[in-house]
Amino acid sequence: MGYIQIITAILLWSSLGIFIRKVEIPLLGLVFYPAAISAVLQLILLSSTGNLKKTLKADSSRHSILLFIVIPVCTFANTFLFYFAFTHTTIANAVLSHYTAPIFVALMAPVFLKEKSHKATWTAILLSSLGLWLMLWLPSSGGAVSLSAGERQGVIAGACSGLAYALIILMLRTLASKYMSIVIIFIQNSMVAIFLLPFVLNIHVPSQALPYLFILGVVHSIIAPLLYTQGFKSVRANEAAILGYFEPVGATLLAFVFLHESPGIAALIGGALILLSGYLILKGHPG
Repeated sequence: MGYIQIITAILLWSSLGIFIRKVEIPLLGLVFYPAAISAVLQLILLSSTGNLKKTLKADSSRHSILLFIVIPVCTFANTFLFYFAFTHTTIANAVLSHYTAPIFVALMAPVFLKEKSHKATWTAILLSSLGLWLMLWLPSSGGAVSLSAGERQGVIAGACSGLAYALIILMLRTLASKYMSIVIIFIQNSMVAIFLLPFVLNIHVPSQALPYLFILGVVHSIIAPLLYTQGFKSVRANEAAILGYFEPVGATLLAFVFLHESPGIAALIGGALILLSGYLILKGHPG
């Protein structure tokens, strides 16, 4: 069941780039409003079910409290950098570069989760590094020029968001066994919204953007994270990261259908190497 929950969440997230392209507001507003909408709805749900009171009364270790402080920081970094990538390069480039996350998970899991390191990790690191290099520097096709400076920044931002995402995966793996999924997601969203509030007061939000922000807040910031976090109760960190490879496929197909946006040859080759590196890690971490 955990695998199905995580795959469903990933497929929902694959439509993220389409909605981000529809909302033409500054990035901070694009991060804030979905987080605020989801936090308010989650607060109502938690209060009405009494789960918020139970959570407040629950004993929490210093380690858990520290994680609840750090996760929103990583969530903001992941979201901001990922959205930056979506607005500066193709959806395929943004998503493929973001999915360097399993490589970071494989590097950090032995330290944070005491998961055994495997030789395949180093092969995967080499392949993913080569894949990123191809995406950043190789011309898209025969006579086409390589990425512009702005697009290159988008790919780099996507890879950096992958690092933040990997940290989130590792921390969620620790918290998912102790707290309800909706509580974890509520704390993430509410702290991000509170932190950004002073910076978005002067951002104008056109009326046509509201439906898209609402969808981002409900579908992408509540339903998908809830399914994803719930899945962590029975799925290992590395496995969850690899299952995320459904997203590049879905995102690329949706971008082609709705935006007529197709990746270049360099992006396809580089992205394939990144995906292959993730497969090698999964193969080296059976179970």
